[in-house]
Amino acid sequence: MEILKKIEKYFDSLELLSFDDSNKTVVCKYKNKFINFDDLKKERRSKKLPLSPDMLYIDDAIKEVWFVEFKSSTKENLENKKYLLKRKLLDGLIIFYEIFQNYYEYKKYYFVVYNEFDNKEDELLEILSNKNIDFGLEELEGKIVDGVFTDNCKTFVKIWQDRFKIDFTKG
Repeated sequence: MEILKKIEKYFDSLELLSFDDSNKTVVCKYKNKFINFDDLKKERRSKKLPLSPDMLYIDDAIKEVWFVEFKSSTKENLENKKYLLKRKLLDGLIIFYEIFQNYYEYKKYYFVVYNEFDNKEDELLEILSNKNIDFGLEELEGKIVDGVFTDNCKTFVKIWQDRFKIDFTKG
């Protein structure tokens, strides 16, 4: 859509979008560019900035909007940040509708991407189980957004390669 051309200056690499300044850690080391939602909201608001997910992806072909939050933390540590993760999505939705007013009919999704597992046994159990939604975010699915995903970068990339036919380039 025309609006995406107007915000091209807000596209950044996945490496930059997933960089945690406090830990000096990159969660997803890929060069592909997506909308830096944190930067985009700064131009739209002059007062105190609300929270928001790090990345935004809009697919006009299948009418989907994806909000993505990157956390350089383990799954276990994120259990203590349930409220923050919910708040980022809720504030992000408000900002999104302030900026993009023609996307009401699009399906919306939220993906929290965290660091890889250190424990291979836990990782295998996660892969073998059905899609699990962690951090209390399951209550948002079907009410606030159409779908919620919580997983590591490897799974994030696989889902996006399959769904959007994106070839990811290692950073």
